Amino acid sequence: MKNIGRCAWLVTLASAFLLGIAGVAFSHPPREIALSLKPGGVLVVDVAHSVDNPQKHYIFRVTVYVDDKIAEQREYGSQQNAESMTDNFSLGALPSGAKIKVEASCVIMGSAASSITVP
Repeated sequence: MKNIGRCAWLVTLASAFLLGIAGVAFSHPPREIALSLKPGGVLVVDVAHSVDNPQKHYIFRVTVYVDDKIAEQREYGSQQNAESMTDNFSLGALPSGAKIKVEASCVIMGSAASSITVP
C-alpha cells in the first residue's frame, strides 16, 4: 500500500513539473522591435510578439532611452492583438546623432531591444 501511495505522489509531482515546463516552453520574448521617428519627435514602436492569448501573454513594459537615459517607460496590462504591440512616444526635438534605444519586456519571459540614431 505504501508503494502505491508513493507512486501516485511521484506521478502527480512529475505531472505538475512537466506542465510547468510546458508553460515556459510556449512562452517567448519579443521577436523584433521596429522603430521609426516621425516629424515632431514622435517615436513609433512596433513590437513583434506572437501569442495565443494577448490578455495573459503580452508585452508588459516598454522603456525608451535617449542617450542611455530613460526618457519614458510605460507598463501595459495586455497586448493590442495576438501578433504585435504598437505605441507612440512623443520625445520632442532631439539633436542629430542622439541614440534612441527601446527595450520591450514580455510578462512571462524575456525582452528584446532595438536602437536608432536621430539623423
